[in-house]
Amino acid sequence: MSKPNLLLIEDDETLGTSLVQRLTLEGFSTRWARSAAQAQAELARSRPDVIVSDIRLPDGDGESVMRAHFEQVGLVPTIFMTAYGEIDQAVRLVRDGAWDYVSKPFDLDALIERLRPISSIGRISESSPGNRLGGSPAMRAASELLAKAADVDLPVTLMGETGTGKEVAARFIHQVGDRSDRPFVAVNAGLLQSEMADSLMFGHERGAFTGANASHVGFAEEAEDGTLFLDEIGELSLAMQVKLLRLIEQRSFRRLGGTRDLAFRGRIVCATNRDLEAMVEEGNFRRDLWYRINVITCILPPLRERSEDIAELLSSRLETAAQRFGRHAPRLTADAIAAAVAHRWPGNVRELVNRIDRAVALGDAEAIGPSDLFPERQSENAVAPATLLEAREMAERHHIIAVLQQNEGRIQPAARQLGISRTTLWEKMNRYGIDGDQA
Repeated sequence: MSKPNLLLIEDDETLGTSLVQRLTLEGFSTRWARSAAQAQAELARSRPDVIVSDIRLPDGDGESVMRAHFEQVGLVPTIFMTAYGEIDQAVRLVRDGAWDYVSKPFDLDALIERLRPISSIGRISESSPGNRLGGSPAMRAASELLAKAADVDLPVTLMGETGTGKEVAARFIHQVGDRSDRPFVAVNAGLLQSEMADSLMFGHERGAFTGANASHVGFAEEAEDGTLFLDEIGELSLAMQVKLLRLIEQRSFRRLGGTRDLAFRGRIVCATNRDLEAMVEEGNFRRDLWYRINVITCILPPLRERSEDIAELLSSRLETAAQRFGRHAPRLTADAIAAAVAHRWPGNVRELVNRIDRAVALGDAEAIGPSDLFPERQSENAVAPATLLEAREMAERHHIIAVLQQNEGRIQPAARQLGISRTTLWEKMNRYGIDGDQA
């Protein structure tokens, strides 16, 4: 897991040095600005997860820095360090959206205790759909594993039922790694069963076979030093498995009809919904190839096992579908969310996408209800209902996300709109796993 990014704004060299050392030991990636001008420069360069700031600075004050920055990008959890005479100002800042304050001189342990709950919440207003695959514990763990895998040049195999988002996960690896500006080539292994399989995968030279009137670049060459994604690798013929093994082991290939080897510099990501180990035992998948691709394996759970992600997926696809069909995005009713949570989703995320697209394309109401998502059901009574508590919590989570999005991630106005205190909103966000990807 990446370290929380913390910006320290403090002009006192002695205190600043002590804070940097302690914060680094506590697991924060710390940048230190010694003036308001330096703080503005650091904030312009990148957005921190947490800010610890002195109120009084040699060329300004922490309050001005905070307000100017928050107006542009939304709230960043901030703790102010204040002298005795500035406590009234610190209290006012907390009322206006700061997280907390500590009075100088303070014990470093006390500051760390105040920082711990903030670092677990993460960014509030940054919209970064690429930094994780989902908010549930299982998908957060998958995101962490694949983010680490993106930094090493080893094959990755993604396993899961049809529709669980294996290509999305493959693109996630590509986007968060150092190959993000290189090609991403997705190949359905089912295409590599025909007589043209070699040409499709490795390309061919002019005249290699009847009708080859021009040379052709195959998938391996097209990937360059990017990512070659082989979906449904369990469908590969045994003959193509041998050639894929050579590609992985020797990092080279030869065009059909060619006379020289070409270097392969890309990374390989495979995906399957089949039990490859069982296929190995049955003689339908090469054992040596399995050993080669089974280096980093990530199992993507079915949607029914991560119901915490359903409301977020519904909301996200709702916006996409509305843009696709040129319509105003309708809202999801609490009953629709409860029905979706209770549904078994045999088609997983792909099914969810199809159901939302259909509801938006064919619907003409301002709200989507259970019958819009599940028109095959005769009535809402046909839905195996979630418990009242589950339905209430899912509806509350979805509503909080919607209000945060309306307020661009700013906690104070969102809490005001919801009619709760800022602290209560933070607690609910922590409880429901709401962070910067939803807000």
